[in-house]
Amino acid sequence: MNLIITGYSILLGAILANILADYFNISTWYTFLQSIFKIGLSETIRQQKIIHLLWLFCIYPIILSLSYMLGNKFYHFLIQ
Repeated sequence: MNLIITGYSILLGAILANILADYFNISTWYTFLQSIFKIGLSETIRQQKIIHLLWLFCIYPIILSLSYMLGNKFYHFLIQ
């Protein structure tokens, strides 16, 4: 049950993070990977703005981690 609750929490966090990225026109992993397949990794990284790289490699993983922690706390709240 814990895996289901934390999994859905991470999924919801990822969906909300992608909506936020789309709202601010920030690259998502989907667009980043598409660009890598078209023009290569080094050129893709060179063409990205710093905010896009910060989002992909720092902020997005933090959001997913917080989503996990929230789901885990919710699970423990339910079983008490």
